[in-house]
Amino acid sequence: MYISLYDVGLFMMFIIILIIGSYLIAVLHRTFCMLGHVRSVLDDHGDNIGQIISMLPATLANINGLVVSLKETADQANGALGSLQHNLIETVDDLRYGVENFAVYAKIIGEIWRAIFSKAG
Repeated sequence: MYISLYDVGLFMMFIIILIIGSYLIAVLHRTFCMLGHVRSVLDDHGDNIGQIISMLPATLANINGLVVSLKETADQANGALGSLQHNLIETVDDLRYGVENFAVYAKIIGEIWRAIFSKAG
């Protein structure tokens, strides 16, 4: 009695199909167990999930209100900063103009003072 190559190949295919089938059965069993656990969690916390979903529209409305309020506040702050920057620039320009005038007047007074005391001496 001889075993042919065809019989060995058929036996190997049967073994491979048996291993793959066993693996698929184990994966499906694990998946069903996990889905059962998820189902039990959902059943235990169904009321809480329902409350959360019912509060979601009000929460979204509050978030939208906060975003609008934040935008208005940011616009007001931007306007205030722009006004502050404009006022600061004007103040610096006025101060520079005053210092330049003071320097010119001090120079003129110094020249007059020097002219008066240099001729007197």
